[in-house]
Amino acid sequence: MNLSFDINTQEGDKVVVSLSSSYPYLKDIFPAQSQEFELVEVSIIREKGNGPIKVEVFGRIADILVSIAEDNPTTILFYFCDIVEGIPHPRMGRDIPSHEYRNYLFKLLFQRYCEKASEHWSDIEVILRSQEPLLEMYAHFLVRDRHLPLVELLRKEVLNNFETISSQK
Repeated sequence: MNLSFDINTQEGDKVVVSLSSSYPYLKDIFPAQSQEFELVEVSIIREKGNGPIKVEVFGRIADILVSIAEDNPTTILFYFCDIVEGIPHPRMGRDIPSHEYRNYLFKLLFQRYCEKASEHWSDIEVILRSQEPLLEMYAHFLVRDRHLPLVELLRKEVLNNFETISSQK
């Protein structure tokens, strides 16, 4: 699966939501289970705009995710909160690292997603820490309850081999 959606706002913001399922490494690690799931990375990139992202944009992103997931019953959604792009906090004086704020925003997005989905989903958060350089990153698996045992295997794999997985993307 490789899909992309543009969300444009009246204020001139442009947010691109991309969905990609190019993780051959995981299919090699879990050959028997690979027929049971399709791991789809959700990437949200702001192409235009510099103010806080409005809540309506999160609603539109949630609509896209619900539609894709409902049409693809083997889908497990995956999101990684990187440190590449800062997102302005609506309360300008608040000092919070960009990846932490992205994690907060993603949790809000997932909450909206769950309100719209027809079946129960869980958000499995994985906190990745590296010592050199000292770094903390967040990842999320959005998963139907029937896929929870499989996601536990994926979570352990990501924790133990994150550098290998991300380099083979």
